[in-house]
Amino acid sequence: MTTPTCLLVALALANTGACLPAVSPTNGFDASAAEHWKRVEPAVVTSPDGTNTTVFNPATGQIIAQGSATDGGGVDFSVPAIIWLAFVFAVGAPLALVGIRLWRVTTGAGVGLAATVCVWAAFVNTVSADGLSDLVLTVITLGAFVVGFLIGVLNIGRLVGILLLGGLGGASFGVRIILLRPGLLIPLYVGNWLVITVFIVLGLGAIVYRQRFGLVSSCAAVGTFLVGLGVDLILNKQSGMSIGLRFLFDRNNAHYLAIVRQGYHPPVVTQIILGASLGAIPVLAFAQHKIFSAPFRPKSKEQEFDTASVSEEQVALNQEKEPEKEPEARIATPATSKLSLLGSRFSTS
Repeated sequence: MTTPTCLLVALALANTGACLPAVSPTNGFDASAAEHWKRVEPAVVTSPDGTNTTVFNPATGQIIAQGSATDGGGVDFSVPAIIWLAFVFAVGAPLALVGIRLWRVTTGAGVGLAATVCVWAAFVNTVSADGLSDLVLTVITLGAFVVGFLIGVLNIGRLVGILLLGGLGGASFGVRIILLRPGLLIPLYVGNWLVITVFIVLGLGAIVYRQRFGLVSSCAAVGTFLVGLGVDLILNKQSGMSIGLRFLFDRNNAHYLAIVRQGYHPPVVTQIILGASLGAIPVLAFAQHKIFSAPFRPKSKEQEFDTASVSEEQVALNQEKEPEKEPEARIATPATSKLSLLGSRFSTS
């Protein structure tokens, strides 16, 4: 890990005890986590024996039914969890290692991942307490990736894919910094998204003004984020980065107890994975830049053949014209001498 990354991880670990949200002794409600809620804070009533907890809207008095808030991630190593594991490694590893050389695959991944995040966030924030099964939500989300990937592969989606990849690279960097600290980096929920927005703008700016630098950095950033998420899912299952991402993205009132009451308390292993993945970004970006020096968009074989054939034909034509002039000159010389000889004879006669 680089020195700045080590400092970030050390700071997060040192502040873990001091930054843990306080828990009420009466009902176990995470008071500091409620500060991250974007809507009017629901009221929570717990029975004296602690067996029944009810959430209701203080403005209307209506009870808010609560769901499990697994958000399609599954439990332990269930089928949805295994699907997500395969997905993050299948997409993340190539981007982290050779993303700058994959061209259409890379632009397709940019559009596909952006569609995946948007569709997933939209569903988890709007489903009811009953919600959708994890498998159905996983299929819908990954279906959005397939559609976005196909768009990014086509000519019409390549530029969009490059820009989205830059934004995703910045977002993945910002999200990891936010998740380093228990309860998120900034106590004010909106402040965390402002930090992420700044990194998104930086990622887009790098793509626009220094495209190759932006591409290798974004490929490394997105790839290491996905690989780090996969490693964390194996080691911590849904209690590490998974709950952190749900705590950051899921603001559904039907998930209030499952998200806000539980809060976000990353294990030390998760913080180490986050820091290591951040430190790997410049290393992998520099390696891709040095190893794969060719342009991001390679020349097609057809273009190379056409270019070569035109130049070769031009050279051949030049070579053919040059020897043709020599015999003409050689032929013209005796003809001119004969004419001059005849002229001299006629003049003498």
